[in-house]
Amino acid sequence: MNTTSPHGHTVQSLDAGSLDMATVAELPAGSVVDLAFPIAFGTADGAVLGTVPTGCALLVLRGFWEVTTAFSGGSSSAIGLASSQAPHTTAGDLLGGASGNVEADLTAGIKEGTVGADQAAGILLVAGATITFERITSAFTAGAGYAHLVCVVIKPS
Repeated sequence: MNTTSPHGHTVQSLDAGSLDMATVAELPAGSVVDLAFPIAFGTADGAVLGTVPTGCALLVLRGFWEVTTAFSGGSSSAIGLASSQAPHTTAGDLLGGASGNVEADLTAGIKEGTVGADQAAGILLVAGATITFERITSAFTAGAGYAHLVCVVIKPS
């Protein structure tokens, strides 16, 4: 879906079922994009969900969870997002915070989740940086949905 904000910026929501990060590089600078990364209880710790494409950077505004099947099971299980780019490499830096989001946070529906630990300082992911799924504590035995990052596309001058 492609719409325009009142300020003339392109707002792009990529189809979660076929997320293609390369599409982001084609968007004009200043576009706002909602990246929806598919996740499930079986997603591996440290799994790469996406890579920032060549020719752009992403200013991360906020993350949230879209839970289609409630997360449950495990031993005090908690999840979050991080990246391969220092200093945002600690689990929960992009979404989930240091403690991660737990079963009570991850019931069906759209959930704010815990603000990433690095969010206040600002997160600018450059080309080549990866976004990773993090099992902060244990592993869930059920659950599925999407981890969203809402970002502004930045292009070099």
